[in-house]
Amino acid sequence: MKRILFPAIVVLAVVVSSCSQFRIVSERETMSLSPNYVRLDLKLDDFEYMGKSEISVVSRKYLGVFKKIDSVNNEAYNFRDVKVVNLSGLSNIKLKTEMRKAAYKVLDDYPDASFYVVGSDYTKVHKLFLGSRHLRSMEIHAYKYKNQ
Repeated sequence: MKRILFPAIVVLAVVVSSCSQFRIVSERETMSLSPNYVRLDLKLDDFEYMGKSEISVVSRKYLGVFKKIDSVNNEAYNFRDVKVVNLSGLSNIKLKTEMRKAAYKVLDDYPDASFYVVGSDYTKVHKLFLGSRHLRSMEIHAYKYKNQ
């Protein structure tokens, strides 16, 4: 009985596993009627410089894991009232989480801007015992398209 049962289980397992891998993929070549690229020529005369704004965040990090934000834009940080902003520019501006919390100042200063460009990014790290204090500041320039 054991001689017949073991081969039957093996054959059944092979049959079940081989049937589960059955897949049909069909692809058709299509032709796109849209152009391959779109070109928009912009010159410096097409933009109006609105100004620059500086944002900053002071935070502490303990044991390399625990992070506490002390101030945002030289104001005491209140974790209950948080404003988070995603800025866009010629290419998407990838701001870290703490800098996105400070970016609301740029929108308050220049609400009519079409896009933003990061001018400088400065980080100062002060090493402490079992931790560190970070000061990060950015200079963000605001531009607007001229209407003609």
